[in-house]
Amino acid sequence: MSSTAVYFSKKPKLTSPVMIEGLPGIGYIGKNVVDYLIDELKAEKFGEILSSYFPPLVLMNPEKNGLIEELKNEFYYVKKGKNLKNDLILLTGDTQSIDMQGHFVIGRKIIEVAHSYGTKRIITLGGFSTGALSEKDPKVFGAGTDEKIIKEFEKYNVVFKKSPIGQIIGASGILLSIAKRHNMDGVCLMGETSGILSSDPKSTEGVINVLSSYIGFKINLEKLDKRAKEMDKIIKKLEKVKKGMVSGKTQTSEQLGYIG
Repeated sequence: MSSTAVYFSKKPKLTSPVMIEGLPGIGYIGKNVVDYLIDELKAEKFGEILSSYFPPLVLMNPEKNGLIEELKNEFYYVKKGKNLKNDLILLTGDTQSIDMQGHFVIGRKIIEVAHSYGTKRIITLGGFSTGALSEKDPKVFGAGTDEKIIKEFEKYNVVFKKSPIGQIIGASGILLSIAKRHNMDGVCLMGETSGILSSDPKSTEGVINVLSSYIGFKINLEKLDKRAKEMDKIIKKLEKVKKGMVSGKTQTSEQLGYIG
């Protein structure tokens, strides 16, 4: 029998918070963005979701002498301040549901938490895979629950018109659907990514820039800039390998270097 439950460690007092969701997905963009916000904004954890719809495994933390950790989704909060227009609820996690029904069960639990704090807006995050590496600055595509929120986010250069995206799979889409039924508006921000890289810092930075403009906070992007430059080098090496394969030439491991 399946089970899904929310456990609270504290009950913060929040005023009409905006919820931002970032769970693992293509390029780990959503999770990378929210984890970065949690770190930079010094967000505090106040709850977590455990579910039998998560994969049947536990994590082993080498920094804690091999202690196991359950897979979970976690709620964090940040109070608005000088450079922050709204209270925030930040949702991150180790995984999404591995079951179709589980996405709806877990999604309803998440929206119940948001609703209990008076949330009127939810922002979900993800990646849009192009299937090809590119050195160009990635776009941020969007989908919204109504025309009003779409026009609002178009001001931040989010691409809605002529978007190549036809569907949103997983939590980022399901949460918007459930939120709309609870009279919340919402938008999904999707960073353009190759889908080849397990983590895409350039696309992550693009989504963070949109959120930074919208919510009004300033974030030090030096860490992401450094990772983005390292990723540019990797992309150039991969392109050389690709050209070599097309021309029938191969490159030695010494020429390519280590990619990790």
